[in-house]
Amino acid sequence: MKSWTSIADNRLLVDEFRQRLAAARLRLARLAAITDADLETLAVRESREAAEDAAVGTVGDLLARLQGQERLELEEIEAAQERLEAGEYGVCEGCQKPISLGRLRTAPAARICTLCHVKAEALE
Repeated sequence: MKSWTSIADNRLLVDEFRQRLAAARLRLARLAAITDADLETLAVRESREAAEDAAVGTVGDLLARLQGQERLELEEIEAAQERLEAGEYGVCEGCQKPISLGRLRTAPAARICTLCHVKAEALE
């Protein structure tokens, strides 16, 4: 049994990170928007529901345009959303310890804690 309270156990934190991840998806959709009509559609649909349902409709179409680094970032955001819904969000994939709230608030899609991140960078 874990001795710390996971994010999944705190409804307010789950909602906070659901919103942060949805906002990150919308930011990427804005990067893919190339016409005024795209931007106007995003402005109208910039709600939590539209961001959570980004796989459908215009937002999903915009996200499908992403390539390279932005595509990788989208994949990381989607993986973080899956971890959040599965109750696994905020647990380091390296050491299985909690990732600090500060790190998650700075990088909501983070898979590893700061210590494991530093160790990984040192190996590169």
